Amino acid sequence: MFSIASLPLLHVGSPEPTGPLYTHWILDPKIALFIFGITGAYLLWVGPLNRRRPGADSRPVSQLQIRWFLLGALVLLIALGPPLDDWSHFFFVSAHMLQHLVLMFVVIPCWIKGIPPWVYQPIIDRRRSRWMLTWLPRAVPAFAIVTLIMALWHVPALYDATLRSEVLHTTQHLFFLLAGFLFYWPLMSTRPETPQLSPPLKCLYLFVQTVPAGIIGALITYAGPGLYPHYEQASVRPWGISLKLDQEIAGLTMWVGMNTLFLGLLTVIFLRWAGGEERADFESLREESRIKRQHARDNIAVDNHLV
Repeated sequence: MFSIASLPLLHVGSPEPTGPLYTHWILDPKIALFIFGITGAYLLWVGPLNRRRPGADSRPVSQLQIRWFLLGALVLLIALGPPLDDWSHFFFVSAHMLQHLVLMFVVIPCWIKGIPPWVYQPIIDRRRSRWMLTWLPRAVPAFAIVTLIMALWHVPALYDATLRSEVLHTTQHLFFLLAGFLFYWPLMSTRPETPQLSPPLKCLYLFVQTVPAGIIGALITYAGPGLYPHYEQASVRPWGISLKLDQEIAGLTMWVGMNTLFLGLLTVIFLRWAGGEERADFESLREESRIKRQHARDNIAVDNHLV
């Protein structure tokens, strides 16, 4: 019988890709099944299956939401497909780092924007699963779990083990998708049970996130070449990129790249909040001025009447 386990292993035990771009140009069939499977399940759930159940009018889904989800699926397909996936497995820790950051910080926000809030209702309704949305993705536990995931999966022994085992590698990627959800939910929550943080707290949350990203990124950047021994086994160094340079790029991608993202989001949130506060103050002053002018006109009218 056919099973997913019977599909060929694309990386573990396979030869290094060659050619000018060092890629097999083959999409792992397991990855294709996962991405197309989850996309198909989403389209069925928000489409035909939703319309067939009573009360479909109370469970709307917009074309924009569908586009956001499909965009996330497309980005996931690109991140886990050739050539990036070949580079990340055989040659470059920096490519692997980029792959992980795309999973966390590009795919997940697309999916959060693409999933209608009512999809989470079955999780909320069940007492045993409610904690997954009412406690786990709150700011403090989310920060702690995201930090733990980032730190553990970049320990050299565990990191190298993922490159020797397809099952462990898949588990690593699922953990990074989970980390992305936990990171973004306090900023983008669509459920009233776990409302988004206030703008000032969002800024504080993002600022605190820069600390572990900076520490882990700096450790990778300044560690000696060969922190991840798997990449020393490559028979060639594509385009002349040395182990040292590759590792430095990987560390800086986490250190500078992630912190640039966090501080960029922080800046946008702060400016929007400050602009909203300024508009509110302006509207308040304008309303006070209007009331004063009206009172002045009323007083003049009374004086004229008495005369």
